[in-house]
Amino acid sequence: MKKYPIPANEEGRMKKLEYFDLLNLEKDPQLDIFAETACLVTDCPAALIAMMESETQTIQSCVGMALDFVDRKNTVCQYSIASGEILIINDTLLDERSSENPLILAGGIRFYAGVPLIDDEGFVLGTICVIDYKPKTLTNDQISTLKKIGEAITKVLTGKRKIFRLSIFNRPLPFPIT
Repeated sequence: MKKYPIPANEEGRMKKLEYFDLLNLEKDPQLDIFAETACLVTDCPAALIAMMESETQTIQSCVGMALDFVDRKNTVCQYSIASGEILIINDTLLDERSSENPLILAGGIRFYAGVPLIDDEGFVLGTICVIDYKPKTLTNDQISTLKKIGEAITKVLTGKRKIFRLSIFNRPLPFPIT
């Protein structure tokens, strides 16, 4: 039995991840600039960009810590995936969603802010999140900028597929048109 929240559109969300070729990917260094920018904007030492697969969160970019995969049940990002909303936990030890999370406790993580990466049809593909090892609060400007970074990441991730589809139409036909 699953012990984490599942979005109502989970089946369609998984199909979208497959459509955009976002399943089982390795890290993408081109995304590091977004994670680094998120760290700078929020004054956090670590950030990650990840796709939430059915049982695993696959990390696409990770700055300030070393992670490749996380079991979905152990992520805090699962709550942004389920709700489609930004999630900010100013002190992870005081929030029931994170206070007993083994990843949070083992890593000494005290602050979390996650922004869902939402495609143009409303499917949450993944998240960008920032973390800190001390409790903190973000300003409205920091939150707004973090959301804009999330929108830019989503455009990059979904745009790769769109560019691939367009390139198919630019190939010569394998037969003459008469």
